Amino acid sequence: MKNIFNICFLFLALSVKAHAAIVQESGDLDSYLNSISFGVEDDGRFKIPTASQLADFENVVNLVLQADYDGAHTAAQALGYELVAYTDSVSAKLFYMLREVNPIPSPLANGNGIYLFRPAAAYNVAIHAPHPAADRNTNKGAITTFMASDVRYFMMAGAHRRSHPDPSSCQDFSDYRPSDAVHNTAHYFYVAHKALEDFDDSIHYVELHGYGSSSFDIIASQCDTGGNPAVANLSETISDADPTQLTLMHSLESALNAGGEIRTCIYSTTLDTGPADKYTQYLGGSTNTLARYTNGSPSVCDQAALAENNSHRYLHIEQSWGIRETAGTRDLMAAAINQAIEDYFAATFKINPGLSDAWYNPATSGQGFFITVFPGLNSVSLAWFTYDTELPPEDASSNLGDPGHRWLVAVGPFSGNTAVLDLSVVSGGLFDTRTIIDEQPGGSISLTFDHCNSATVDYDITAIDRQGSIPIQRVATDNVALCEALGQ
Repeated sequence: MKNIFNICFLFLALSVKAHAAIVQESGDLDSYLNSISFGVEDDGRFKIPTASQLADFENVVNLVLQADYDGAHTAAQALGYELVAYTDSVSAKLFYMLREVNPIPSPLANGNGIYLFRPAAAYNVAIHAPHPAADRNTNKGAITTFMASDVRYFMMAGAHRRSHPDPSSCQDFSDYRPSDAVHNTAHYFYVAHKALEDFDDSIHYVELHGYGSSSFDIIASQCDTGGNPAVANLSETISDADPTQLTLMHSLESALNAGGEIRTCIYSTTLDTGPADKYTQYLGGSTNTLARYTNGSPSVCDQAALAENNSHRYLHIEQSWGIRETAGTRDLMAAAINQAIEDYFAATFKINPGLSDAWYNPATSGQGFFITVFPGLNSVSLAWFTYDTELPPEDASSNLGDPGHRWLVAVGPFSGNTAVLDLSVVSGGLFDTRTIIDEQPGGSISLTFDHCNSATVDYDITAIDRQGSIPIQRVATDNVALCEALGQ
């Protein structure tokens, strides 16, 4: 009887473990996301979650953010969801995908969307596609943007924004239904955003929308579109008050203007002076419940966020059909968004002690840098472990290590995201022995950080007349969170 009990216990333990284990998959993620169906208007596929289900889904997202993947998968199953560790076969990147077990067109679908997490990504940014069926091709544009980026989060609604036949109980407007992902609170899309925002209030959000011909006429009557059919109306969901402020929205404006193929307009109820300027008072997204939450509204269903509470972290992009129609123009918009993300984070990044770590270039593994930031001294120290420019003779020998080993040191002040260091070449030492060290000037290094896991070493080693540039990243990412916290 005891043996039977032990066997039964073993089977039970194995079944519990199998239930908790996260799903493993691989494939072409771009193709997978573009194959998702969303249903049509008034199809009733969207199911309004209960208060309990909303709380449970928010908990699932929190478990993912805390890297409790098995726990998240187990909790998600009770909601008809599963967590998948998905390796993209094209990029080899690992994503954690929170998806419905039975999505549309299954009759068991709830239409509450799909959510991707990539903790290893460089940029603390979420891409949103809240109206994938109604705002035609915005899902494609969001997917293109995400797949070409190095950002951490992606959220895409799972049903048509007017899938549910009833009016929204959150916002009293005939066009808003419970299935509208950004005009409700009883939606997994909203609580997922809430979980992200509560977890880290430095995340930036990029949300892609689309507008039709009648709205285009209104936009063109307020903003100088130059006759261009490809027009992006940019907004932080709060009226722009300072066109010179460094924000992600203004970085995107600059990136689009530099490209020249897509015209930009900016939502501002105060700066708009007429049709000859770049401002509009239309399609600003001011009723967006997610943006209201990020910008501190006390009641997101019925109170707009105040201008003084603008976080400048929620970028609402309204795109004309001239942008959304073809893959070519969608690619242009995606490229501009990702350029803006890179430019903005580089421009706002500041060197901090969280950067102190071991760094290297994966292409030359076996060499690398120890970087230490001393904020009290406003100084950065760098030790460069490398080799000579030529291999030593075959008969060269050393008592310890390779005779070609070289150790360079540099130190200097920093400002913003850049440190300018004086390089020294050190010689004359012996292992664990007190000797007179000879330190000679060797040149200079400019160390520039793009974000907490990316930097460039530009060197000029005058002693050997050698110049170059080396992209570097951390050997391990354990201190990235500290760096980002110190950088806020």
